[in-house]
Amino acid sequence: MKKIIVLLSVLFLTLGLAMPVWAQNDKAQQPETKVQLTEAQKKELADIHEDILENKLELIDKHVEFGIITKEKGDMIKAKIQEKAKKMKENGYMPGACKYGHHKGREMRGEGDQ
Repeated sequence: MKKIIVLLSVLFLTLGLAMPVWAQNDKAQQPETKVQLTEAQKKELADIHEDILENKLELIDKHVEFGIITKEKGDMIKAKIQEKAKKMKENGYMPGACKYGHHKGREMRGEGDQ
């Protein structure tokens, strides 16, 4: 019985370590497509992104108003949101166009406060 448990554990561990490699290979095989948006499509995306930006900023203001976060932290978060929105606009609102690297803004989520 112990041998079966050990063998199954080794099997699951091996599969668990191999999964990221398989996932990476699947991504590499998918060709990246370039999409050319019409002006109407760009305008529609811009309108939606503007609405989202306004809602996010309003949400941060409410968090400050209700005392969930400080005004200083709210201002910092709003600046980051506006910076990201600016990059999205510069890159035509295409997904993945405004990468920040490996989440450099961790202090935004309060991880540095503890």
